[in-house]
Amino acid sequence: MEKTKNFFKKIKTFLDEHEDIRQLVFFTLFSFVCFLIEYVTFFVLKFALKNVNEPFEWFIFSYKTGGLGEFIAFLMSNVVAQAATFILNRKKTFNANNNIVYAASMYAIMVCGIIILNTWLGGVISDAVTEGTSIPQDFAAIIGKLVGSFLSFVISFLMSKFVIMRKSKKNDEENAEQAENAETTAEEAEGTVAEAVEEAGEAVAEVAASEEASGNEE
Repeated sequence: MEKTKNFFKKIKTFLDEHEDIRQLVFFTLFSFVCFLIEYVTFFVLKFALKNVNEPFEWFIFSYKTGGLGEFIAFLMSNVVAQAATFILNRKKTFNANNNIVYAASMYAIMVCGIIILNTWLGGVISDAVTEGTSIPQDFAAIIGKLVGSFLSFVISFLMSKFVIMRKSKKNDEENAEQAENAETTAEEAEGTVAEAVEEAGEAVAEVAASEEASGNEE
């Protein structure tokens, strides 16, 4: 048990000393969690919409074999997964303290691009694998989903680390200044309290001395 604790302690120390590696490890772990969320959502929607299988083609999207139901499943599973990724990684992975409006806006733009790419790529790969082969359509959809997930991971990590979820040095300086001011205020308050206690002690001593002098005169 002690060896296990020491092992994890060494890992934590190593990650604390190597910020880039820590971010990659955390991002990978959270991506795996979101990967599970995405695929559960995908298969639930795909099963629920299995009868909505008319061929669907719009804009750059083409779902000839899986149909409209598969298109909706790809789209919504991506939306849910990307939302979960943002929430988990902003504070836990990158400890971002930059403007939340900016971060959310940039992330939304990136996610839109990723969702369009994944949804388009899913249909292309699914149709390409299914047509002219004996591979089941469901398995072809999984292949398309896996390729899209990998691209999402790479794009999302690089964009999040270097553009979207940056740690602002200005905010760190402001926080440090606030902490310093708070510490100074606490020290001043402590000094004031000490002075008040000392003055009260002196007053009590004076009263006691006065009473003692009065008693002696009597």
